[in-house]
Amino acid sequence: MTQRRHFIASLAKLAATALAVFALASASACANIVGDSCGDQTECGRQMFCELSLPGGYCTVRNCLDNGCPDEGVCIQFDDDTSYCMLACETNGDCRDDYRCVRDFGVHAFCNDADGPTPEVSE
Repeated sequence: MTQRRHFIASLAKLAATALAVFALASASACANIVGDSCGDQTECGRQMFCELSLPGGYCTVRNCLDNGCPDEGVCIQFDDDTSYCMLACETNGDCRDDYRCVRDFGVHAFCNDADGPTPEVSE
């Protein structure tokens, strides 16, 4: 009986370890990046929020001049009091549907609402 209990305990530990590894791998593989679409605040992870005023929602960070941006994003200052992390791009193909690559707010091109007033980056 003692060997059987030891065996069952070992299997339980192995299963728990495998489950933890799977959960960790799944969470990192599905992590949202700046510019991803979203429908509510829970879809952008802990570091970002869902800006619902943009088409399809937009995972971003507010006040990035103070808070910084994840690797995929660039901090764009829209006016004196407003800055957001936006997805960096080189061409429109780097952006999702309904977005285009613009260079209107500084040195970094970024994906912005295609219907917005900003000019396109030449392809």
